Amino acid sequence: MTSILTVREMLEVNRDKFGRLTAFQIKRNHLYYKYSFKLVYELASALAAELKKRGITKGERVAVLSENRPEWGLAYLAIAGMGGVAVPLDAQLTAEEIKNLLADSGSRVIIISRAMEEKHHFQLSKILMEQIEDLPSADFPVVEVKPQDLAAIVYTSGTTGAPKGVMLTHGNILSNVYAVSHLFAIGPGDNFLSVLPLHHAFETTAGFLGPFYMGAGITYAESLKSYNLTRNMQETGVTVMCGVPLLYNLFYDGIFREVEEKGGVMRALFSILVFLAKGLYSQWLRRKLFALIHRQFGGKIRFFVSGGAAIDPDIIYGFELFGITVLQGYGLTESAPILTCCTLENNRLGSVGRPLENVEIRITGEGEIIARGPNIMPGYYKRPDLTAEVIKEGWLHTGDVGRFDDEGYLYITGRIKDIIVTGAGVNVYPEEIEYFINKIGGIQESCVLGVRVREGARRGMEEVWAIIVPDYEFFKKQADLSYIEQYLKEETKKLNQKLAEYKRIAQVKIRSIELPKTTTRKVRRFQVRREMGL
Repeated sequence: MTSILTVREMLEVNRDKFGRLTAFQIKRNHLYYKYSFKLVYELASALAAELKKRGITKGERVAVLSENRPEWGLAYLAIAGMGGVAVPLDAQLTAEEIKNLLADSGSRVIIISRAMEEKHHFQLSKILMEQIEDLPSADFPVVEVKPQDLAAIVYTSGTTGAPKGVMLTHGNILSNVYAVSHLFAIGPGDNFLSVLPLHHAFETTAGFLGPFYMGAGITYAESLKSYNLTRNMQETGVTVMCGVPLLYNLFYDGIFREVEEKGGVMRALFSILVFLAKGLYSQWLRRKLFALIHRQFGGKIRFFVSGGAAIDPDIIYGFELFGITVLQGYGLTESAPILTCCTLENNRLGSVGRPLENVEIRITGEGEIIARGPNIMPGYYKRPDLTAEVIKEGWLHTGDVGRFDDEGYLYITGRIKDIIVTGAGVNVYPEEIEYFINKIGGIQESCVLGVRVREGARRGMEEVWAIIVPDYEFFKKQADLSYIEQYLKEETKKLNQKLAEYKRIAQVKIRSIELPKTTTRKVRRFQVRREMGL
C-alpha cells in the first residue's frame, strides 16, 4: 500500500520529486501553456490561502464548475489539500440543477470559470479560475489532513434520476489511484489527453489524479471534435487517453470512412493489410503495417482506456489489428471509481478485467456484483437511508450483474433493475439484445426495455420491446418514414429468428431523436421509458 494517503501529501511529494516537469498543459492563442509540478503546488497553495481568507475551514465544501482546463485541477488540489471538501459539478447541468446541488452540499464558495459565471451568475462567494494566477503567493494553511477525512462529494444521477452525493475520503481516492497506477508503467514521459468531463469520477481518477500521482503530463483537449483531438495528439505526443465507447466508435468509423473516400485501390490495399494483421500476433508488426493510422494519432499512443459503459468487443479487436490496444475497466463513483481493469499483459476481449489488488469482488446468488476495499465510499451525503440500501456488512452492492470466467476475469452482463423477467421466469439482459440490434444496418442506436403486457392471457407479464433510433444518413436515398419503419421491423424479425425464443423482440418503436444519456453516454432507461409513454 502507498505511504501517500492524502492529496496534500501527494502535492508535496510531487513538488519535490518532479519539480519542473510539466504536469498540465493547454493550447491558448495557438501555443501550449504549461504548468510544472512546482507551479501547480505554488498556485494550489495560493488558492488554498485565499479560501482560508474567505472563511473556509477543514471539512467545509467548495464547489468547482468549469469546462476541462488546468485550473479545474488546481482548484480540486487546493480544496482537498487544505482539508476542504471539493464538490465537482457537471458543466452541462442547468442553473436550477446546479443551485440545488450547491444548496444540498452546503457549498460556501464556488471556484468557477468566467464562461460558467457569465452563463449562470450564482449568488455565492466565487473565485474566477482566470484570476488564480494573480493571487499572492502563500503557504498552504496549516491543517492536519487524515486519510479518513472527506476529500470530495461527487454528485451522480447515474441512470436513476435523483442525484446522490457520493462521499469520498482521501484514503478512498488515493488507494484507488495507487492500485490503478501501479498496474501500468506510467510516469514522466507519458502524456495523457484529457477529454472526458473532469467532474466525473472516472476522469478524476484515471485522467487526472492517476497521471499526476505518477509524474505524467496531462494535455487538456481543445474540444471534442475529432480533428482537434488528433491535432492535440500529434502536437504533444499523447501516449494515453481515457475515453468512453462512443469516442472510440467515432475514431474507428472515421478510419474506415477515410479509406472509403480514397477509392478502390486504397480499399483493396486496406483489406490486404487487415488480412495480414489477422495472422500476426506482434503489436509492433501491426503498428508497422498501419503506420499511417498511428501517425494520425500522433505516433506515440501506448494504449487507450475505455470506461463509463460497455464497449463493443469488435471495436477492441479492430483496434488491436491496427496495433492499438484498448483496455476496458469497470467501476462506480461509489468505489472512487475503479474496481477492475484489463492491463497490457492481460487484456481479455469482452471482459472488464480482474479486480484491483486491494479490491475484493463476489457474485451473489442473484448474480449481482458486490465489492469491498479501501476505495469504497463511507456513504451518500446526508442520506443514511440510501447508504444502507447499497452498503451491507461492508460490501458495496453495485446493482450490476456479472460473472467471472475460470481465470478470474469479470464480465458485466446487465443491471439488476434492467433485467427483463419473462412470463416463463427467464432473465433477459437488455445489453445483449442491444448488441445484436445495433449490428443491423440503418440503426444509429437502440434501447431494449421490458414492458408489461396489458391484456390477454399474458397480462402483467413482461415482454421485450426495442426502441430504435434510425441512422437517417443510411436512408438518405429513401427517406420515406413508412419505408424506414417497415425496413427496421423486417430486420428485427430476421434477428428474432437467430435469438432464443424468450429473447425475441415483441414490439419495435421508432424514435426520431437521440436517446437521453448521462455525461458518460449511458442511456437513461427510466427517461426513455417515460418519454416513450411506457
